[in-house]
Amino acid sequence: MTKKDQLFSEPYTQIKAFAFDEKVVKVFPDMIKRSVPGYDTILKGIAMLAMKYVQPNTKVYDLGASLGAVSLTVDQAVGAQNLEIMAVDNSAPMLTGLHAKLDDINVNNRVVPTLCDVAALTLSGASLVVSNFTLQFMPRNSRTQVCQNIYQGMVDGAAFVLSEKVLSSELLIDFYHGYKKVNGYSDMEISQKRQALEDSLKPDSLQDWIERLHEVGFQQVEVWFRAFNFVSLVAIK
Repeated sequence: MTKKDQLFSEPYTQIKAFAFDEKVVKVFPDMIKRSVPGYDTILKGIAMLAMKYVQPNTKVYDLGASLGAVSLTVDQAVGAQNLEIMAVDNSAPMLTGLHAKLDDINVNNRVVPTLCDVAALTLSGASLVVSNFTLQFMPRNSRTQVCQNIYQGMVDGAAFVLSEKVLSSELLIDFYHGYKKVNGYSDMEISQKRQALEDSLKPDSLQDWIERLHEVGFQQVEVWFRAFNFVSLVAIK
């Protein structure tokens, strides 16, 4: 059973930088559903895009896979197509959780939990790459190169789905905090979580991302989902 996210429900005298450790793993499904507006819709959209763009006998990359929601969604959506679904994450506790999931279910394709920093990953033969709220945690000066690596590792006609928290107005940020309150987070939880993320999550603007994707070679880039300061784009090679 999924535990409720109460990691910031007690007052802290010092807020540590947010990390995807064992404590986060235990509450992660609840955390992301209550913290990312439209998360279920994003997963359904990824399923739809997978059905359109995944090619048999290729690879799918789930970058920042955490507990494998994207990997398993794609696997279920497309059925058996002799795919290697590379579930990549730099958090060992997250991948331990994914391994436990895979022990309990049957999958249609080969799902490969891979412990690796996305910035150090070499991609090849990919017909679909998904990065769900992952690149925002990387240094800004490495993001263009990561996108270049992704582009170079994709086959023609492949799709890159990029979901990110983006820079936005204070009004939209205020709306987003209201969304979290509707989902049961207190003002203290919202404030402490925001402090914990300040040093690790550095968002770019939506325009920055669109320009970056065009710069590395993608000809068609579309925003297919937006809620407050959260967006998801699809870029076609």
